[in-house]
Amino acid sequence: MKIRILAAIAVALAMLGLPGPAQADPDHGAIRYASAKGCVKKDGSTVPCGTWRLVTHDGKVSLLKDAQLRAVGADGKEVDYAVAPLAVSGDGQKVAYFRKDGRLAVRTMHGSVKLLQKDALPARTNQYEVVLQLSDDGARLAVIASRVQLFDTATGNRLGVLPKHQSFIGFSGDGQKVLTSTDGDESVLEMHVFDLAGRRLLDGTPPQLVASNGPYALNSDGKTLAVLVAGKKVALYDLSSDQMVGDHRIKLPKEGTVHKIDWTGDSQVTLHVSQYPEGKPTRMTVMQHDVTSGATRVRDSYSMLKDTFVFAACGG
Repeated sequence: MKIRILAAIAVALAMLGLPGPAQADPDHGAIRYASAKGCVKKDGSTVPCGTWRLVTHDGKVSLLKDAQLRAVGADGKEVDYAVAPLAVSGDGQKVAYFRKDGRLAVRTMHGSVKLLQKDALPARTNQYEVVLQLSDDGARLAVIASRVQLFDTATGNRLGVLPKHQSFIGFSGDGQKVLTSTDGDESVLEMHVFDLAGRRLLDGTPPQLVASNGPYALNSDGKTLAVLVAGKKVALYDLSSDQMVGDHRIKLPKEGTVHKIDWTGDSQVTLHVSQYPEGKPTRMTVMQHDVTSGATRVRDSYSMLKDTFVFAACGG
């Protein structure tokens, strides 16, 4: 069974306006990942079913009972094969999702639920076309639909809207900026940095080494990108000077897929690498890589619930 990933990763102490890691703390019941169960229908197809489950570092499983599991289409009807979007913050303390009444919500573990403003999305929206992504500290939420909107999760208010045709890549390490891309002339990849109000801060056209690889992450400095190259090394690219500024080889788990890279320190990136062993639960390995020394260590490693059909892993 092919298991799909719903993203969720970024970094920092944005609520304090200071740089620094925002990593899941296993001592405080942080979320490792959210899981949706798969059920087999009479025709033999497998569809998501049940209730979103939050699995914490201590192995406990709790139900996100107010969350939609199956996506609702623009016609107001559930879609059997599609899940409603969900995202987990990098520190594992917040989860963003659609409530069963259609409102977008952000829940703090062991805390309250904050609803986004009612007009966060048009009334008739295909929920399966929406993507949610939290900053690593959960202070900011990107709602990606026809436009990219940025929200403050403490107030539920909209902070800014990005220009049309921007493909959202992720929040910067400090959660104060965002990285996007667009297709330029002759299909050249262009990258852009915006602040949370939607003001353009920096543009660049990276070389083919960067453009043809990935994934990417934006440092707190608002200009340095980390990019995984050919699954063999982590390279650094300065968007402002258009220069490669470093690289180190990295050894990943065999047949692993890197879904996201996040800056979790001034010189540290974190990678989530999933493996899909035949007949066994999906395996996740979380690796920390020092971009200065090239040293890499495994921060966490775990297997998903065996009946998982779709999951959303925490980020940095």
